[in-house]
Amino acid sequence: MSHLRNGQEEDPSILDQVEGGIKKSAAVIKDKLPNPVNKIIRKADDPQEATEHATDEMSDQAGDFFREQFKRQMQSQIEDMKGELQEKTSANADHVHSKAEEVKQKVQEHLLEFKEKLGSVKESGEQMQRSISENSSSSGRIKGANDIKDISHIKSSASIKGPKDIKGLSSIKTYHS
Repeated sequence: MSHLRNGQEEDPSILDQVEGGIKKSAAVIKDKLPNPVNKIIRKADDPQEATEHATDEMSDQAGDFFREQFKRQMQSQIEDMKGELQEKTSANADHVHSKAEEVKQKVQEHLLEFKEKLGSVKESGEQMQRSISENSSSSGRIKGANDIKDISHIKSSASIKGPKDIKGLSSIKTYHS
């Protein structure tokens, strides 16, 4: 506390103390200031130069800020797209598996139908073989030597047609007649 004595000025030691305190406070504030402000104070020699440096620093900081925001937004959108893609991939996989299961069931049904039809074809073939074997065995007759054609059944040269027996143009029926 300062004591005033009968109109005298403050004690100079107090002024020195206040001035020293202000210097210490300024140093502490300068050290504690954010980095861009600290850069501006170091670069500037006068208020006009400090304004120019502050404008440059603000545009740099704004650019960095907008780049960072843009980067975060893009990363967020990429993560969203990645999640949607993952969901769609999972949904498509489920859909493909369900369709594959349906196709498997249909193929099995068609194979069973084919097996049944093939069994009926086999069965009808066996019946036909039985009926043929019954028909051939029911006659019970096996061809013998008498059933083979002998020389009397072979045509002779007299029974072969000659050029007179060949039909001519007049005897052939045409489409117009």
